[in-house]
Amino acid sequence: MPRRPTLEAVILFIALAADVAVLLAVEEPTARLSLGLLLLAPIVWASARLGVVELVTQSPAERVHKRRFVRLRSQVQQLLDEIRRLNWMAVDAERGFRSREKALREMDRIEERLKDLIAEIRTTAGQISPSDEEVEGEGEEAAAG
Repeated sequence: MPRRPTLEAVILFIALAADVAVLLAVEEPTARLSLGLLLLAPIVWASARLGVVELVTQSPAERVHKRRFVRLRSQVQQLLDEIRRLNWMAVDAERGFRSREKALREMDRIEERLKDLIAEIRTTAGQISPSDEEVEGEGEEAAAG
């Protein structure tokens, strides 16, 4: 199904075409400048509405590396959080902020949680998040249509 042009796209196209015509046809510098500046407003408005500004200012890395493995990333973040907790538990025990026995018991629980997280990460690895599959599917349909 072909995409229909939006009002913003039509305005942008007409304003750009008119601006080119002004640059080519009008020879008097003051008139060319005045008309060019007058046409600048609809060009900026339509571009902003179409998201052209965001597209242009977005870095190439952001465009190429869209997050596809959101669930995996979340699990890895949990893993890192648990590792930090384990580290601080050891630091607290070393400095005497916690009793050594309680810290060791808590460190054992954290270790078990780490093992569980690694098992979850292993099953999640390579699976694209469902919300991203829908977005990719829509993009493929639009490209095919």
